[in-house]
This record gives sequence, C-alpha cells and structure tokens, in this order.
Amino acid sequence: MMKRLLLVGLFAGVTHFMAFSQTHELRVGVTSGVSNFTGAGSEAKSLLIGSTQQDFYTSNPYGKKYGINIGGALDYRYIFANNLILGLEGAYERLQTKIDLAGSEFMNGSRGQTQLNQQFINFNPFVGYRVFFEPMTMDIQLGMDIAKILSIKEKGSIEDKQGNKTDFDRDRGKIIDMDLRPRLQFNVNYDRYTVFAGYSWGLKDYTGQMLGSDPGAARLNVFRLGLQYQLIRPIFKND
Repeated sequence: MMKRLLLVGLFAGVTHFMAFSQTHELRVGVTSGVSNFTGAGSEAKSLLIGSTQQDFYTSNPYGKKYGINIGGALDYRYIFANNLILGLEGAYERLQTKIDLAGSEFMNGSRGQTQLNQQFINFNPFVGYRVFFEPMTMDIQLGMDIAKILSIKEKGSIEDKQGNKTDFDRDRGKIIDMDLRPRLQFNVNYDRYTVFAGYSWGLKDYTGQMLGSDPGAARLNVFRLGLQYQLIRPIFKND
C-alpha cells in the first residue's frame, strides 16, 4: 500500500512539473576562457626536477597563471511559466593552467614554463531565472560543476644558458577522481543564439598526493566564455 502511495505521489509530482513548464530548449555550444589555481598550495613559480629530458617534471605544477580552455557542451533546460529555469549541461573540457620554472641566472628569474592540461567530462545541474528585454532574454543561473577527471598532463619547455630549448611532458595520472565547483553563469539569448559568461570556484584540493611537506590547498577556478546554438525552437506547452 505504501509503495502504491509513493508511486502515485511521484507521478503527480512529475505531472505537476510538466504542466507548469512553459517551454524546453536544447542547445549545443563551444566554450573557451581561462583557468588557474588558487590557495596556499598554488604558486607563480616552481622548480624543475630531473637531470634528463625523460626525467623532467615540475615540483609544483599548480600554477597561479592563467591558461586557455577549450570545450564543447550540450545544454537542456526547462523554463517554467513563472520564468524559473531547471537544467542540465554535459560537456567535455580541457582546462589549462600555467606556472613559470625558476632559474635565478635567467631573465626575470625564469628559465621556462609548464602548462598543466586537464581533461574533464563535466555535468552541471543548475537552477535559474529568465529576464526579458525584447528582443533578447537573459538567463541568470546557479549550478554545480561535477567534473570527472580523464587525465592530467604537464607539458613544459626550458631554456639553457646558450638559448637551447628542451620540451618535456609528464602524465600526472588522476590526482583526484572528481572535482566539485559551484558555478554562476549569465546567458544572453537572441533568436537561436546565446553568448554566456560564467565562473566556477573549485572545492577540491589537488595537492593531496604531492610528496614532502604539506604545501597547502590548491583549488582550480574556471572562467568561461562561450557561444551556443539552439537546435530546436522553443516548444511551448500552452501552444
């Protein structure tokens, strides 16, 4: 009996949800922007470890300098009659940060730079509100990045005193399995096109597996800029 009541209640809730939804939208988009690490465990400059190209790696790869991000996403949202929004975005992203490699005998005290390239499958459930200013609308949304890490790799380049450059790379493995980032985003919509800007604040510490003394936490923050195209025009429930 209790199971039946729960099923009836669930069905009624879903029916109520659908009945009051005004429209739903499906979008595909491309994303760029920048990212960097913040916190006591992040640095602007680090040491290069190793004596040969095959052995080189960065002592602390979690740089405060911004790197360039790229990605693609699929976005689905319900807009209710009262302009509230409920949605979910799925995305592939490559987020990049940078850190200088220390060298006191070189100009600016730097002998090179390391890029930390991190690949994620990211899901962003969100809620929001739509504001109208014809012929455009703006969606203000707050959500959570649930980012599954695929790989973390550093790619660096150093220079010797004679000006010869050496490139190196190192697979950092999965330092953490998943990152969580609260995310605030603003979308401006016109016809089928959307431009957006958003910022995510990292919650997870990436320094947990570093050898030696505890350097403090390093958390990944992400600023996004992007463009979306609406695959289907809005479908209104009351049409």
